[in-house]
Amino acid sequence: MLPARSFDSGRPSRELARAVDAQRHTELAIFQHGLEARYLAETDRIDSQAVSDVIRTALEEELSVLDWGLERANGSAAKAEMVARKVTMQSNINSARIARRFGG
Repeated sequence: MLPARSFDSGRPSRELARAVDAQRHTELAIFQHGLEARYLAETDRIDSQAVSDVIRTALEEELSVLDWGLERANGSAAKAEMVARKVTMQSNINSARIARRFGG
């Protein structure tokens, strides 16, 4: 680069132009970082809420099947064992699905 002119031609010096450009670049980088940080925070919040909702729903369904099955078992240990196996299967399926969907 050629040295900046020493006389005032009404135009900013090269150093001043570089400083203004660097300031703009810095402000843009800070703005973009803020946007990315807000994006990540919001997606984490949404994902956490979704995980909470799906876990609650799965648990409610598993407990519902358990209650229904134990009522149907009517005190029979063999029937209660069958219910326990099915609820365990349901729980395993739900857990695997949740893990696939949310990476766990």
